[in-house]
Amino acid sequence: MQVFNFFKKKIKSEFIKKFITLFTGSVIGQAFVFLSIPILTRLFNTDDFGIYALYISLIFILKIFATLRYELSILLPKRDKDAINLLAFSSLIVFTFSLFLFIIILIFYDAIITTLKFQQNSPIIYFIPLSVFFLGNISILEHWCNRTNFFRNISLGTVSKSFTMTSTQLLTGFSTYKFIGLVPGVILGQLVNFILILKLAVNRLKIDVKHVSIKRMLYVARKYRDIPTFNTMLTFTNTFSNELPIFFITKYYGIGSAGIYSLALKVSNTPSGIIGKSISPVFFNEASKVYNSRGNLYELVKKTYKNLFIVALFIFVPLFVSSYFLDFIFGENWSSIGKYVRILIPWLFIGSLSTPISSIIDILNKQKHILIYNLLLLIFRFFALYFGYSIWNDIYISLLLFSSVGIFFNSILFIYFLKIAKDSILNKKEIYT
Repeated sequence: MQVFNFFKKKIKSEFIKKFITLFTGSVIGQAFVFLSIPILTRLFNTDDFGIYALYISLIFILKIFATLRYELSILLPKRDKDAINLLAFSSLIVFTFSLFLFIIILIFYDAIITTLKFQQNSPIIYFIPLSVFFLGNISILEHWCNRTNFFRNISLGTVSKSFTMTSTQLLTGFSTYKFIGLVPGVILGQLVNFILILKLAVNRLKIDVKHVSIKRMLYVARKYRDIPTFNTMLTFTNTFSNELPIFFITKYYGIGSAGIYSLALKVSNTPSGIIGKSISPVFFNEASKVYNSRGNLYELVKKTYKNLFIVALFIFVPLFVSSYFLDFIFGENWSSIGKYVRILIPWLFIGSLSTPISSIIDILNKQKHILIYNLLLLIFRFFALYFGYSIWNDIYISLLLFSSVGIFFNSILFIYFLKIAKDSILNKKEIYT
């Protein structure tokens, strides 16, 4: 009876309710993707997956500059009228940057497709600004939904994107338009996600939009200027170092190898990514409240770590075992994918513990410290990949060194997050070692 009451109490907590809402959407969305992968790997070759991976890497990096990470500030103001002005300002930045990006592509088209090896699918690069526009606005609206506790909207957007993307890719693969590859499915998925989440949020937006003004936008933009000042570079270095293997492998080992790596990473990272994406906004929401009310942030971080560790064990142990059968699941052209997965698992296991609570950086204003960390991580990752190529010319050794660097740096991050959370209780001293 006590056990039943314990679980009943847990399920009733707001944190768990919010998590379950986002988790359900992520699971359903990723279910579409995972069920389609064994079919897509037989319809499209490794080069198609490589081009898809390169496109995704580019738009995720460019999206950082499109918003300047101002969407993070939407959760911070106490008043909704300040938050809605931050939303409006962020959307304006996204539109301006996307337009600027399109002009740049028009001017330097030939140089870009040569550098990025997009020759076979060169028209795709014209859609990069559109994808960046969708990604930026989706992120802004998701943070607004987080602030207003409309987690269901985020969930529905995630499901709609995955279903649309997967359906389009499958239809393309079975049609005479197979040559256009996997990227059009991504663009349509983003479009549907953007339209749906905007439609779901519009009623609440109508209430607060009367407070939007140029004067107020500029005021809140200045007030929260530390976020773009540090967070843009911070997120860029982190994202670029994560996407670095795609660019490096494409250049030195070929676009096909980049396709195998991207699929191996997706298989390895998606299960824990679902958990992380579900916990991350809820943790940001809860941790902001705890910190602002002078609560015990250290206990929240420690408790979240413990739960994430248990979840990670249940994810990565079965994944390691199943990695020996992935060539059977994905087809004969993917025989090396299992080895890629086994190399990546230790790094991703450690990373899955800290990534969902990384918003503590913004809450405790530790962007400067983490920027140094990310710059060092980027440098070490580059040399890991470079030495694997220049000394051994072996993609497996390159990835093994890359994964080892990830294990070391994520272990440091694990300890650091505990430390700054504890320091926030002890007179909120800013101590960095």
